[in-house]
Amino acid sequence: MPKENFEKRFSFIDNETLKKNIAIAFEYIVFLIDAAGMASQKPLIRSSLYKDAVVHTGIIVEACLCHVLNKYLASGKAKKTKVLDFEWREEAQGVIYEFSKKKRIRYIVEHAVLKNLKNSPDFIEINRTCLRAKILSQKEFGLAEEVRIARNKIHVSGLKEIDNSYSKEKLDAIFDKATIIIKKVEKRLSKI
Repeated sequence: MPKENFEKRFSFIDNETLKKNIAIAFEYIVFLIDAAGMASQKPLIRSSLYKDAVVHTGIIVEACLCHVLNKYLASGKAKKTKVLDFEWREEAQGVIYEFSKKKRIRYIVEHAVLKNLKNSPDFIEINRTCLRAKILSQKEFGLAEEVRIARNKIHVSGLKEIDNSYSKEKLDAIFDKATIIIKKVEKRLSKI
C-alpha cells in the first residue's frame, strides 16, 4: 500500500511531521504482520514480530492521544490547571551547616510547576490527563491503559515472566482497542 494511504488514515492529524511519522509506524506494522505470517517463521521469531507490532501500535496510540491533548490545551477546551499535574523544580540549594567533611545539613528551595507533556510525554500521564480532560471516558481510559501496558513490555528488565507468547489473536485484540481510541481522537479533533 502506498505511504499516502497510511497518511490518509490519519488525515485528522494536522501536524505533517507527526502524521508522516505515524504513517511510517503504521507501514512498519503492516510489514511486521506480513513477515510474521510467513510459514517459514519459527514460533519465537513470529512472536517477536507480533510483539514489535504491538509496541508500534502503542506508539501510534500514544502519539494520537498526545496530539489531541495538546490541541485541547491550546484551544482552551481543557484548562491546564485543571488537567495537568504539578511537579517540583529546584530553584536553589546550598549548605546550611557543615559538621565535618562527611556530614552536613543542606537546603533545597523548590517550586511547583505544571508538567509540560510536550517535552517528555509519558504514556501513563497522557492517558490520565486525557481522562481528566474528558477526552477519554473511563472505559476508553481502560482500553488506552491496556494498550500502554502491552506497549511497555518493550522494557524487558521489568518483565516477571518469559515474554514469547505473542500471536495474531493478541495483536488483533490490541488493534481493536487502538481503533476505538484512534476513532475517539479523530472525533474529538473534529470538534475543535
